[in-house]
Amino acid sequence: MKRLFFFVLVAVSLAFGANAQRYYVDDWGDTTYNVQSINQDQFKELIADWGAKDWEMASPRPVVVDFYADWCMPCKRLGPILKDIAQYYKGEVDFYRINVDNNPDIAAAFQIRSIPLLLICPLDGEPKELVGLYSQQEYIRIFNQALNR
Repeated sequence: MKRLFFFVLVAVSLAFGANAQRYYVDDWGDTTYNVQSINQDQFKELIADWGAKDWEMASPRPVVVDFYADWCMPCKRLGPILKDIAQYYKGEVDFYRINVDNNPDIAAAFQIRSIPLLLICPLDGEPKELVGLYSQQEYIRIFNQALNR
């Protein structure tokens, strides 16, 4: 009986974990906005067709995409900063991250040679790239300027 209960518990956890959303509820019942990991196929569905000749946003909101790698120390330092910034912009801007090692086609399409690289996608106009690690205040200033806020 214990094995059956454990099996059902694991199956339910996997089912819900596979469809996790950008939002989660913490221990205090607060809804928190998070940075969602996606792959190059999900990029096409959620943001824009990166292989198309003309850039056309699929998202109803501006988007910031973090191109990173697990071995990159500046990328690891950027993670908590982006999580805080995503909370600051919750409901106004969507935040995603793509591992360049696992998604080489999109990394090649954007000619990513240095990481961390943020792709800032306003609703109007062309996406802008930002390479390197900055302070949280500097990211907010740059995002506000790029997103016409």
